[in-house]
Formats: sequence, structure tokens, C-alpha cells
Amino acid sequence: MNKKKLRNKKKLLQKIDKTIVGYHVYRSVNEQLPFIFWERITDEPIPEGSFNDPAAEVGTRYFYKLTQVDSNGNESAPITPQVSFTDHAGNQFAQNPLVDFAGYNIYRSADEKTPLDQWEKRNAEPLPTTSFKDEGVESGEVYFYYVRAVDSNGTESTPGEIVRVIRK
Repeated sequence: MNKKKLRNKKKLLQKIDKTIVGYHVYRSVNEQLPFIFWERITDEPIPEGSFNDPAAEVGTRYFYKLTQVDSNGNESAPITPQVSFTDHAGNQFAQNPLVDFAGYNIYRSADEKTPLDQWEKRNAEPLPTTSFKDEGVESGEVYFYYVRAVDSNGTESTPGEIVRVIRK
């Protein structure tokens, strides 16, 4: 074989040997920010599957993108992953698709069977997070709550899952 053919064969083998070893995770608080300004939050490529962002702050909305990483450390163009989050009780939820997000409204009832439009709204203005301390409850009593996301026009989403709470 001549040197040129050998070089071409070697280049072809190098391309074939590039296997995907994992993904780098990038984060931004602004989805519209050009990708070069997003923060890479993984030092080493992570395998396909779940990723927990331990530095995420409660009440801050984050956007994530992934790049595939090959065995030579090369990264692909960014892709938007399927994102979900898990709350403190272990409940898993899909990423909130609202773009015009203003906050959340919290609703309460002492009877789970009460029609949702008759539940008492517990906040005057939309809350920036789903964290909420209800001051108007009695110790030992059972209460039911649900949450609705709200946009800047005051339009609410469908109700979230109903949660049963016993005040200690």
C-alpha cells in the first residue's frame, strides 16, 4: 500500500473507533441565550440515563441541553433532553412547558371530594415556587391541596395532583 492509501485507511479507522462514551450537561437560566454562553455542569461525560443537578436552587427555572461525547472527547451539537423533576417526597413531574410563567396558585379544601372550583385559593399573588406554608390550619386536621401554574394574564393551568396533608 502506498502512504496516501495507508493514511486514508488510518483516518477511516479513527472515525469508526469514535464511540459515544456519554453526555455533557449544560445549563442556563435563559433558554434564548446562545449556546456558547451556557454553563457546562459536568466535568466528565455521564452515561445515558438520569442526571441530578445538585447545584440547582429552589425557585429558579433552569434549561438544560446535552452534547454527545465520543471516545476522543469531541462533542456533538447540543440537543434538548426530556426533562423531569422529583420533589422532596419523591413524586416525579414532567418539565413545566409554560413559557409565560408568572407563578403558582395554591388551593386547599378539607374535603377531597369538593368540586375543584369551590376550593379556597390560599395566596393573594402568584407564588414563585410551589413551596408554601399554610398558616390557617389546625393541628391534627387533614387538608387537601392542589397547585395551578399561572401566566402573566392570570390564566391558570389544569390542576396539579391533589396532595393530602396532616397538620402536626
